[in-house]
Amino acid sequence: MARKVKTFPEFKRHFTREDVIRLFSSEFRIPENFLFGVANSGFQTEGGYNMPACPLNNWWKWEQKGKVEPSGEGIRFWEEYEKDVEVAKRIGLNAFRFGIEWARLQPSTSPRQGVTPPFDANAIEHYSDILASVMNSGMEPVVTLHHFTHPAWLGLDFWLDSNNLPLFIKYVEKVALELNTSLLEKHSLSPIRYYTTLNEPNALATGTYLIGTMPRGRKLPGIHACGKAWSNMLAAHCLAYDRIHEIYESEGWEEPRVTFNTAQLSIYWLDKFAIDLLCAKINGIGKRELREYLRGCKDAWDSEISKCPVVWNPPKVAWTLERILSSLTNRLWRLEDFETAVDALFNSFRTEKLDWIAVDFYDPFSRHMVLLPSLQDIRENIIDRRLSFHYQLWNQVLNPRALYHFLKGACLGNSNIPIVILESGMAYKVYRGRVDPRRDIARRDHFLQSYIFEAMRALSDGIPLSGYFYWTLFDNYEWGSYEPCFGLYGVDRTSGVQRKDRDAWGIDAGKAYADIIKALRSGDAQLIADTLTRDY
Repeated sequence: MARKVKTFPEFKRHFTREDVIRLFSSEFRIPENFLFGVANSGFQTEGGYNMPACPLNNWWKWEQKGKVEPSGEGIRFWEEYEKDVEVAKRIGLNAFRFGIEWARLQPSTSPRQGVTPPFDANAIEHYSDILASVMNSGMEPVVTLHHFTHPAWLGLDFWLDSNNLPLFIKYVEKVALELNTSLLEKHSLSPIRYYTTLNEPNALATGTYLIGTMPRGRKLPGIHACGKAWSNMLAAHCLAYDRIHEIYESEGWEEPRVTFNTAQLSIYWLDKFAIDLLCAKINGIGKRELREYLRGCKDAWDSEISKCPVVWNPPKVAWTLERILSSLTNRLWRLEDFETAVDALFNSFRTEKLDWIAVDFYDPFSRHMVLLPSLQDIRENIIDRRLSFHYQLWNQVLNPRALYHFLKGACLGNSNIPIVILESGMAYKVYRGRVDPRRDIARRDHFLQSYIFEAMRALSDGIPLSGYFYWTLFDNYEWGSYEPCFGLYGVDRTSGVQRKDRDAWGIDAGKAYADIIKALRSGDAQLIADTLTRDY
């Protein structure tokens, strides 16, 4: 693999106008029902968590101790969701992903464990109002049931104990039954069609028990703890998948589409493994054949991912650490750690466990995460009394052509299942109102054009791609900080929460996304070429 790449290359569109015309001058057209959307999560946007007299979740202790910036009022999505829905509608989106917060539905203002609080009927009704707003605006809601957070009364290490899974399924039942009943009876609307049970369980498990970027209790971290937590999450998905389908069948509702989404990572056992495991039964694989089946899946996936181009050559130490991590993962990752997930899969009478494959694509390569903080980063952390000297989201390396290969890799062995890019985005750093330039000088309009071009190239080459969701609509809370800003539109936090009409860098990213969607739906190759090569 060639590695002679200059340091910190400027990010530019990697295709020409002629490339676009060639792609769209054939018989290729996007499907009429292709989903274009944006994505967010409850905790990151709603506001009103981990403060006095507010619901507490598993981040409350870190916020209380000052280890992370408080989430505070978020961007007030709980009260002002109609503003965001209206903006999304103006863009021309036909899908809107957001989360239901367990801590909101079954709230407690005390972190004391052992006491199971009742469900809040008012919160259920309010979520039905949000769903109704999305549906009445012509968008399909994609509902996430667990997006990295759970109620504080469940403890920090909730996912290490499989005995906790019935509590999660009870919560899932409450959403599937009562929330949908409210949609039907109060709003005369159909039940939810698209569910994501758990957001990026691979990232949550590794972030909690390998990297330390997510809160955990006193349990010792390590690869086996990571595997155990991830196993319980996959088991929770299997149980939730079955229960949601059972409820819809018993109520006579249209069949739901249920999945979980994975963060794309360049190490098989930390990424594609989960999809292949849950597709084992539908591929005719029994328990005794799992090891050999997964080894074959790994070899095929590794071969495809090795085709990703290198756009930045990091220091040698970064390559070395990536190889060490890959080697250790291959040696230490044990199928025995996933006994709970395997049992949940094979004990189920249902063969299917994924109605669609959902992937989140940012920077998947661990070699890029070895980056020392700048003197400015250190100084700002000292000023704010926070210890966040780890890899920062605004330093992610942008590699749109790698998206093509990861999409192909995700579909290997599962080509009959539709796939959706459920998250894709880039961040700027905004510190106390000051916007810092990215080291690659990337612009969000060029980002959208480049990544959507690759998505369309994958679709034209036979990948069953059925949707693209940008993360996110407005800048929000990014797991401990408001500094990383992913929004199509910025938020001025210097005096409350003021939504802007452009992104943090001043680009009209919302219009860029709107124009791309309109052009792609038109099928006009010349218009698409104009839109994908225009500056905003």
